[in-house]
Amino acid sequence: MLKILSAILLLMYSFQLQAQKPPVKFGDVSIEELKMKRYDNDTTASAIVLCDYGESRIEYQQGKGFSVKFERVRRVKIFSKEGYVWGNFSIPIYKSGTNEEDLTTLKAITYNLENGKIVESKLKNDAIFTEEADKNTKIVKFALPNVKEGSVIEILYKVSSPFTFNFQDWDFQTTIPILWSEYRAHIPEYFDYKKLMQGYLATFINEVKTEDKFITLQSKPAIDLVTGVREVAVYEKVEFLETYYRWAVKDAPAFREEPHMTTYRDYISSLNFELNSIQMPDSPIDTYNASWEDLNHDYDKNSSFGGVVKGSSFLKDHVEKAIAGKRSEAEKIGAIYDYVKSLIVWDGEYRKYSDENLKRVIENKKGSSADINLMLVSMLQKADITAYPVLISTRNHGFIRMDNPVSSQFNYVIAAIVKEGKYQFLDATERSLPINILPERCLNGNGFLVAEGKGGWIKINPVKSKSSANIDLTLTTTGELKGKILFINDGYYAQNVRNKFTEKGKEEYVKELASNKLWEISSSSFENMEKLQEAVNETYEIQINEHIQLSGDHMYINPFLVNRINENPFHLENRLYPVDFGSPEEKVYIARIVLPEDWIVEELPKPKILVLPANATKYVYSVTQNANVILVTCILSINKALFTQEEYSSLRNFYAMIVANQAEQLVLKKR
Repeated sequence: MLKILSAILLLMYSFQLQAQKPPVKFGDVSIEELKMKRYDNDTTASAIVLCDYGESRIEYQQGKGFSVKFERVRRVKIFSKEGYVWGNFSIPIYKSGTNEEDLTTLKAITYNLENGKIVESKLKNDAIFTEEADKNTKIVKFALPNVKEGSVIEILYKVSSPFTFNFQDWDFQTTIPILWSEYRAHIPEYFDYKKLMQGYLATFINEVKTEDKFITLQSKPAIDLVTGVREVAVYEKVEFLETYYRWAVKDAPAFREEPHMTTYRDYISSLNFELNSIQMPDSPIDTYNASWEDLNHDYDKNSSFGGVVKGSSFLKDHVEKAIAGKRSEAEKIGAIYDYVKSLIVWDGEYRKYSDENLKRVIENKKGSSADINLMLVSMLQKADITAYPVLISTRNHGFIRMDNPVSSQFNYVIAAIVKEGKYQFLDATERSLPINILPERCLNGNGFLVAEGKGGWIKINPVKSKSSANIDLTLTTTGELKGKILFINDGYYAQNVRNKFTEKGKEEYVKELASNKLWEISSSSFENMEKLQEAVNETYEIQINEHIQLSGDHMYINPFLVNRINENPFHLENRLYPVDFGSPEEKVYIARIVLPEDWIVEELPKPKILVLPANATKYVYSVTQNANVILVTCILSINKALFTQEEYSSLRNFYAMIVANQAEQLVLKKR
C-alpha cells in the first residue's frame, strides 16, 4: 500500500521538475490505483481523492472579447459502500439575463478491475440532469454508472464563461482525504482579482511568475461605397503581461465536522477570487468591487427586492384585513406577522430575491423565504410601522467577510422593526416559533440592513433558550422510582418539542419518550402547544424500574434521570475553528427524591461550581438532604454563543468535568 501511494506522489512531484505538465491525465488510470484497499493515513476513509486538478485561463476571442476557460479533472478511489456518494457530482452554471456559462465538455468514467483487466463504464447522456437552483444558477447533476467497492471514478469537464467576475474558486480540502490538489490560473494584466486563501493547510507549491503574451486584433473590412471594393483587413498585435499562478496541497486530511459549528465550508482550505477592477489599454478603470453603500443602493432599487417592498400596492387590502380592530403598534405588528404566517407556507427554499409577482405567491399559498419575509416587510411598512429587510448568510451558507463587499455572501433575507430604539428581528417562515425568535439557521453573526440612504451592518443577538426538568419521585425498598416529572421548555427547546409533537402526534410522542427512557408512563399532559409566546409544559406520571442498582443492603443511584451529559461533545484535543452554539442556553435540573424508611444516605457527591472567564459558562451542582428527602440541583448556563479557538481547551475541559461530575452516584444504605 505504501509503495502504491509513494509511486503516485512521486509521479505527481516529478511533474514539478518537468515542464509543469498537468499532474493527472484523464483516462490514464493504473491497475495499482484499482488495487488500493485503504489509505493508511486514514483507514476510516470511505474514499480518497487521488488527484483534483483545475486550471483557469482568461482568453480573448475576436468579436466576443474576454472569457474565462475552466478545466477540471478529478480522480477518486472508492473503498466502501459509504463512499458511493462520491459518484454523484454537480456542476454549477452561472447565468445572468440572456447570457450564461457553457459546459463545453463533460466526460465521466467508472473503472473496475475484473479478472485482472480494467473495465470502463462511461457516463451516458440520459444520466445527466439539469435543475434550476435560482435565477442566476443552474446545476448540472449526474451519477456515474457501476460504482462499487474498489472502483476508481474520473470526471473531466470544461466550462466557458463570459463573466470574468465569476472566476472559478478552488477547494483544496473536502470531507475525504485528498492526495494531491492543484489549481492554476492565467490572468492578463488587465484584470485585478483579490485572492482570498482560507484554511489551515500549508501549500506545498505556491508559484507566481509573469509571461509575455499577445493577442491579434483584426479590423472588420469595410466596403468602398463608390467602387464596391472590400478593404483589406488590418491586423494589430497587442502585447501584454500575463501572471501565472500555481497552488498545490498534498496529503490534505479529511475535514471532520465537530459539534457546534457552521458549515464546514467556512473552515476548509480553499481559494476564492473576487474581481476588483478591469483596465483595458487606453481606457479608464472599471471598478467591480463595489462598496457596501453601492450594494445597499442596488438591493434597494432591485425590482425583486426593494421593488417588492415598496410596490405590491395590492397588499394594502391584506394589511387592513390583518390589523382590523388593532390599536397599538405592538398589536398591529403581531397581527401582520401571524397573518403572513397563516397566508403563506414556506417551501423550504432559501432566497434573498422574491418572486416579483406576490399575487401569484399568495394564490399558490406557498413561497420562498424571500417571498414571505419581503412580503412581511412590505405589509409592515404599509401599516406605517418602521420596518426594513435585512440580508444575512445562513449557518449552512457560511460566515460573512464584512471587509469584502460582495453580494454573493448573502443567501437569505429577514425583517427588522424598530422597537423602543432597538432592532427586533422577524422571520415568518417557521410556524412553530414566536415572533421574537429567529430560526436557528439565521443565527450567523451580523446582518446587512437595506434602506434608501442608510443601509448598514447590524448585530443579530440571539435569544437565550431555557429548559428545565423538575422531578418529584419516591423510592421504594425494591428499587423502583414513582412520581411526577415536569418539563418546561422555551425558545428553541420549545420549538423542537412542538415540531416533534406535531410530526408524531401525542400517542407516538409519549411512546417514544418512554421507550428511550425505559419508563412506564401512566398519564401525560401538555400545555401551551399552540401558545407560541409561552413555554411548553409536559407533565408525566411515571414509574422507573431499572435505574437503581441493588447490592445487598446498598442502593446506588445516579441522580440524573434525564438530561445527563454522558460524553464530552468535544472529542478533538485541538480544534482549529470556533465553537458556535448559535445562541445562549440554560438547562436546569431539579430532582426531589423521597427515601424509604430505614434507608439512609451513606455518601453524597460533593457540591461543584465551574465557571469560565467572564462568566462565559457556568455549572452549579449540589445534593442536599433534609430528613428522608434528597434534593438535587444542577444548572448549566452557556452565556455566549461563540467561543474562539483559543477558548476551546478550557471549554473542552469544562465539559470533561461535567461528564465526570454527572457520573457520580448517590450511595444509600439500609439501617
